[in-house]
Amino acid sequence: MVKEYEIVMPSACKVYELGDVSKLPLIREALEAGAKSERSDSIKLAVLESSRTSLRGVAELAGEGHKVAFEIFGFRGKLFLLVPAGKKVARRVAKAISELTGVEVREAVLPSRKLEVLLAEGVVKLVIFDMVRIPGLRRVMLTGDAVSDTEIFKELFQACVIKYVVFEDREGILLGVSDSFSVVAFSRLAGEDLLELVKEKLLPLAAGEPW
Repeated sequence: MVKEYEIVMPSACKVYELGDVSKLPLIREALEAGAKSERSDSIKLAVLESSRTSLRGVAELAGEGHKVAFEIFGFRGKLFLLVPAGKKVARRVAKAISELTGVEVREAVLPSRKLEVLLAEGVVKLVIFDMVRIPGLRRVMLTGDAVSDTEIFKELFQACVIKYVVFEDREGILLGVSDSFSVVAFSRLAGEDLLELVKEKLLPLAAGEPW
C-alpha cells in the first residue's frame, strides 16, 4: 500500500543563498540525477518544474509523513533557496540540497539597515533591538499596537541594531522577519502566497548583500 503524504502549508519561510545564479544548471542536473538514483537518505529530493531562472521541487521527509516544497530562485545575479517551513525542517532540507549538489548553502541575511525599510511598510507591532548600550542589558523587546510611534522606540532606533520585527503591511498581512531571513506569517496565507510575498517584498532587500 502506498503511503499518502501531507504537504505542509507554508506559515513560515526560511531563505538561504547558494551563490551566483550561474550555478543553477549544475544544481538542476544534480537534483534530477539524485531523484533517479536509489538513495536511502532521510530526505528525498525531487524536481517538480524548472525554468531558465528557477526550479521548484519537493523534499520528502522519511518517517515524518509529509513533504516540504522548496524553490531555487535567481534574482539580480544571485541564487536563493526558499523553504516554506520552520527553521529546523528548513535547515534539514538546505543541508540535503547542499550535500547532493555540492553547492555551499548559507543563511541569507537582512542586516538592521534593511530591516529598517520594513518599518515604513506598515504598523510595527513588535521589535527586538540588539547591541543595546545600557549596562546590564543585551537585548530589548518592545511590543504594542503602534510601537514605532513611541519615544523609547525612537531612542533605541537611533542607537541599537534591529534583530527582529513584526509588522502589519499595507495589505493587512502580519509578518515577522529576522536578520537571519526567517519569515513567519501570522496572518493566514493560502497556497504559495507567502513564497510570492517573500520574493516580491523581501528578496530585493537581501539581493544587494555580499556573498
